[in-house]
Amino acid sequence: MNKVFEELSEFVIKQFKLFWILLTAVLIVGSVYINWYYFLNRAQEHLNHVATQISNHFDGFVEDLFQEAYSLPIFGTRFSECKTELYPYLEHITLNNLHIAGITITDNKRHIVCSSLPDNYTISSTSSHARSFSGPYDLSYFDQPIYLVQQNIGNYQIGILVLSSVVENALKVPSINIHKIALYDNEGKKNLLSLEQSKNNEARIINPAHSSLVVTNTQQIFAADKIQNIDQMSVVVVEPREKLIRQLLYIELGITLFILCLSALLYFLLKKIITDRYSLKNAIKRAIKNKEFYPEYQPIFDCESNSFTGVEILLRWKDQEEQLIMPDLFIAEAENTGLIVPITLQIIEISLKDMQPILQKNSNFHLAYNISAIHFTEPSFFVAFHALVKRYDLAPDQVIFELTERELLDKNNSVFIDTMHHLRTSGYSLAVDDYGTGHASISYLQHFPFNYLKIDKLFIQAIGTKAITESLNDAIINMAHGLNLTVIAEGVETKEQFDYLSKNGVRFLQGWYFSKALPIDKLVTLFKGEKR
Repeated sequence: MNKVFEELSEFVIKQFKLFWILLTAVLIVGSVYINWYYFLNRAQEHLNHVATQISNHFDGFVEDLFQEAYSLPIFGTRFSECKTELYPYLEHITLNNLHIAGITITDNKRHIVCSSLPDNYTISSTSSHARSFSGPYDLSYFDQPIYLVQQNIGNYQIGILVLSSVVENALKVPSINIHKIALYDNEGKKNLLSLEQSKNNEARIINPAHSSLVVTNTQQIFAADKIQNIDQMSVVVVEPREKLIRQLLYIELGITLFILCLSALLYFLLKKIITDRYSLKNAIKRAIKNKEFYPEYQPIFDCESNSFTGVEILLRWKDQEEQLIMPDLFIAEAENTGLIVPITLQIIEISLKDMQPILQKNSNFHLAYNISAIHFTEPSFFVAFHALVKRYDLAPDQVIFELTERELLDKNNSVFIDTMHHLRTSGYSLAVDDYGTGHASISYLQHFPFNYLKIDKLFIQAIGTKAITESLNDAIINMAHGLNLTVIAEGVETKEQFDYLSKNGVRFLQGWYFSKALPIDKLVTLFKGEKR
């Protein structure tokens, strides 16, 4: 396993929650900003579209007003009498067109020619444009303000009077709901008519305040579209920023909640995937499934027979990338998760298969397996172990179980005591491993049925150094002999150590002085060329 990648993966796993929170925050901020940007753009585009629709609708309305006016007999004619020559035409138009409240005709000097209003009353605009729109005007003849749409036709000016309610309806377009619509005089820079939505959205209020300059109000966004049939007039539609921002906040809240929910879902899914892929526990599970664990064999030398009479089975792990993972990196996790049990059974089966020819040839040859407290608390372990022993026809006296002193067993736990006594009565041997590095007392050694004691290499390597730990070797050896325990010394690397141990009655030795841990093929070669 690539060490850099492994360290990076471990870092990512540990910091994954923080990374995910930061990523979610960035995503929310980014989404909110993008949505805000596009929302305002869409709102502006919508207002532009609405302004165009209303403008086109109002253009059609104005054009319809003058359709019948074009039929008036005023081209190339001079009139001397309004009542008989023009009034019947004007009366006919006003009676047949509900949009027209009255019609007035003036000449180029703005003198009254004829009017449908009582007493030949007229209103005339001072605008020089071919067609103009002005108002509002308050006349006693009408119960609401009126507006004047005036157009030059030949030598005359035709003025059509329109009630404000009619103008209001002309500015309404079905399916369009907008906060404010205004007819804006570009030349006079004022609103001629403003329609505002009431608070209950049920009606529109006519607000003809000329001073309401909607295009300069920073609290609103607007769009304007020029009315083609009236010079210097535009339709302006307005939405308050507060309303849009309120709508935007609801949308942003929805987006944020959606991202948070999606983020939480993806977080747990990805965490599970990452954990399954990169956590040590799941890596061990995959290694068990893929049979990546294998044994190596540390030869044990017998000083009495001057030959190798056993091996300690050492656990090794080589992943699918052919990278060797040392036990100290995963043993603790394997024991904490209980996965050490299937690993041990896997190693036992491989070693029994590898060592079967040697075991059958030499009945005094033994195998030493390292086990821990969890093996005793897992009932299936010894059931499976005895099944393997039976399958490979292994004699119990050819097996030593080594329990490290650093993991003291509970002396009050009957499961440990009963199982260990059962093993001993069945012929199996028990060794306390790494003695001297933990806290095992003489009473501990007397309480459990151990028959072997392994001196830790820390003490063995002190031989000949005159260190304090060197002097402890005599005490440990004498104590073991006094308790009738056979001593095994591990970590023997020099002839001086070998001579000292053999001289002091230590029968079994292992270490690099004899051989390092070997795969089965090299172990067989070693045994074939054995000289000691």
